[in-house]
Amino acid sequence: MARAKKASTRRKTTRKPSTKRASTKRSSSKRLSTKRPATRKASTRRTSASRKKRSASRARKKSLLRTRKREKKILIIVAVIVALVVVIGFLQNTRTKVYQKKAGTVGEVSRNAVEGRVTSVNIGVAGRGTIRVKSFRTGKTYTFYTGVLTKYNIKRYPRSGDSARVSYVYDRGYLKATYVRLR
Repeated sequence: MARAKKASTRRKTTRKPSTKRASTKRSSSKRLSTKRPATRKASTRRTSASRKKRSASRARKKSLLRTRKREKKILIIVAVIVALVVVIGFLQNTRTKVYQKKAGTVGEVSRNAVEGRVTSVNIGVAGRGTIRVKSFRTGKTYTFYTGVLTKYNIKRYPRSGDSARVSYVYDRGYLKATYVRLR
């Protein structure tokens, strides 16, 4: 009975009828399906040759790609360079304040005003010209340039010998009179 059970548990192999056509010269060159017939199962184990190939390709990829360690090193180097540039910039502060001594700033009536006696007047028809004033307080003589925008409290130009208070603007090295008050 034991043999009978074994015989019944075994599968009976049945062959399927072949689907191949009768071989002729033309039909033999044509392929019926695109699938390759599996001759044997691919082994799951890698051979030593394939291991070497894979490790070599990984090494090439690592050299081309950035790794996290490399990125950290690069970031640290860049941060150090930026910090050095900033420190050097602060240490090389070569900007120094240039104090321009403007005429009339010390000992006059106000910062941009001089009170004194008119020594000479040279004004043309258009109102452009110069007025020289000798200060009452310091004794210096200042040359003021007049123009169309210069205002006068009396509707006339000053004469030499008049006392006047001149308000001015310091513009590109020139004292430009903005308001002349005659007394």
